[in-house]
Amino acid sequence: MLRTYETIYVTNPESTQENLDAVDAKLKGFVTSSGGEIGHEETWGVRNLTFPLKKQSKGKYNYILYTADTNVIKDIGFYLKISEFVLTFLTVKVKDTADLASVVRPDVKNLN
Repeated sequence: MLRTYETIYVTNPESTQENLDAVDAKLKGFVTSSGGEIGHEETWGVRNLTFPLKKQSKGKYNYILYTADTNVIKDIGFYLKISEFVLTFLTVKVKDTADLASVVRPDVKNLN
């Protein structure tokens, strides 16, 4: 059964764009291989972290909204956990009845 999820992951700001694109491509591959679809994705830019993660005080925030099978979420979590470019991540299930077009996206401008 496909459900709607959103994942926020923080990458090392010193990583090259090719490395970050590889992480993005891998996540999209997990989603599309399960028959899911990408609804929306954003890069929120480099921001200060509340506390250092893996000796980094800043991180590049990325947001992705998608539908996927529940088994794929485990694979995505495992991949993000072992990736050397990802500092931390959070995946949240959106309401079961929500479709990609109806999900309210976070207002990044007010996060500062």
